[in-house]
Amino acid sequence: MTSGDARNASVRGWMPDFCSLPILGSVVVMVELIVLVVLIAPGQGGWPTLRDLFAASFLAQWIALISAALSCKLGPWLGRLPFWFGGAVAALIPALVAAACSAIANSLDHSLALGWIPPAEARTFLLSNSVLAALVGLILMRYIFVLQEWQRGVEAQAAARIETLQARIRPHFLFNSLNAIASLIRIDADKAETAVEDLATVFRATLREERADHTLADELELIDRYLAIEALRLGGRLQVTRAIEASLRHCRVPALSVQPLVENAVHHGVQALPEGGVIAISAYRDHGALCVSVRNPKPVHAVTRLGGNHIALGNIRERLRMRYGVKAALEVDTGPDYHAVTLRVPMQEGPNDENPDRRR
Repeated sequence: MTSGDARNASVRGWMPDFCSLPILGSVVVMVELIVLVVLIAPGQGGWPTLRDLFAASFLAQWIALISAALSCKLGPWLGRLPFWFGGAVAALIPALVAAACSAIANSLDHSLALGWIPPAEARTFLLSNSVLAALVGLILMRYIFVLQEWQRGVEAQAAARIETLQARIRPHFLFNSLNAIASLIRIDADKAETAVEDLATVFRATLREERADHTLADELELIDRYLAIEALRLGGRLQVTRAIEASLRHCRVPALSVQPLVENAVHHGVQALPEGGVIAISAYRDHGALCVSVRNPKPVHAVTRLGGNHIALGNIRERLRMRYGVKAALEVDTGPDYHAVTLRVPMQEGPNDENPDRRR
């Protein structure tokens, strides 16, 4: 659930959001089904004619759409009322709209001499439509309210799961960074001090970040800070190339989704080679998706380790599944002398904002 959805839900309280197009579409479909059930009910003289179906559907949909529009406008006010009182007031909306529409329909029927509404049944027609509209309105509001509460619960659980998975990545990053700094202390205390400052900057940014995602530029900033720490330890053995389209820097990616891939590339690729190697980071568009690829050299006689590498990949895959479903993926490509992982997420343009730490 986005912050905008949360604010909207808090303003409307128990009242369903009839301004939402999916809910409006559900109302139209359910009202049409109710019209069909009423017309084919026993005692109605068999299957309805197309004329009867058109007339009943036209009247019912007008009542539904006008009632939904009024409920949309009055929703924030009704949502602040107690449920029983607000529900009674909300039920009056479709009842009054049905009465007005039925009166107009009755007047047009007599003016045009259509003969759809017998004069003797005009009052019954108006009253029955009003009562039916009130009952249907209450049922629909209750159904939509329960459905929305269920959806909010599912979204809240998914958000909590994503936050938990994201929180697991941070200690993993911290421990590896501290290990890198520890190896520097005995060799070069000044470099170790610089690495601690870089690490502090990174963690200020990651701990302050409350969103589940941020821009690719923010993610690249974290990667640069991390690589600066590793470069102090590995020196010239660590080389990095970047091929990032400038227009993609403000696209949104899950926070800490690419950095662990770079971390794995350092520890399982470059560090394992005596001569080091090159890590290639690229970002590009592919059929409406943002793809970020991390490629590293692989030792010829590398032994597959199922530790942190697979834990990080599994963590990212789970976060992608919770957030995007089948629209995102983490693709692994391994050759005789290389290992590449590509993050694929739906293209989402983000605001042109920068991480405050980047401007310091």
